[in-house]
Amino acid sequence: MILRYYGHALFTLQLESGYTILTDPYGSFHDYPVRMLQADLVSVSHHHFDHDALGMVAGKPVVLDTEEPFLPAQDVCVRTVASWHDARHGALRGPNLIFVFEAEGLRVVHLGDLGHVLSAEQAKAIGTPDVLLTPVGGTYTTDAAGAARNVALLHPRVTIPMHYQTRYSMDLPITDEKPFLQLSGADPKPMALCRFTSGDISERPPVMLMQVTP
Repeated sequence: MILRYYGHALFTLQLESGYTILTDPYGSFHDYPVRMLQADLVSVSHHHFDHDALGMVAGKPVVLDTEEPFLPAQDVCVRTVASWHDARHGALRGPNLIFVFEAEGLRVVHLGDLGHVLSAEQAKAIGTPDVLLTPVGGTYTTDAAGAARNVALLHPRVTIPMHYQTRYSMDLPITDEKPFLQLSGADPKPMALCRFTSGDISERPPVMLMQVTP
């Protein structure tokens, strides 16, 4: 599978078959390029404008925004774990869905706009990720310290930060990725894309950083 990052919480995950999953589309948002992306499946962690802009997705993708497990294609399973957008059980920003994608022998977990440290029950429901996509920017989501605590709970093979300030969102009141990388003791070089297989995931570094696709 090939993972690409478009900034904020938006990734595409393309399987060898060509089947493409897109997460949390943001539409017209700060200075990010206005995009039109192709996908077969779109996951929406919560219905805020910068995570459910379906108009930026071409075609007629299946949209997942509920807790029911789903089998969208052969050997592809998607399930969710309920969580909150803040540390007050949703009182500030409402609910958030964590998406667990299982395909090609790998488990990829997208935490959405998770705003709290996971409970033991939530961590158990998620399982051990091969690839964990976690927000690190704070203010609206977990900050570096909260993200690091969730990494310690989940023990992912690879962690990739998301939802942090980039050159396209300098006026967004969140931090960049550096505090999280410092806490992780990592200094990865940004990658344009990441290719993962079940055979080589163990050879990947524990923390990876992705460039925002222009």
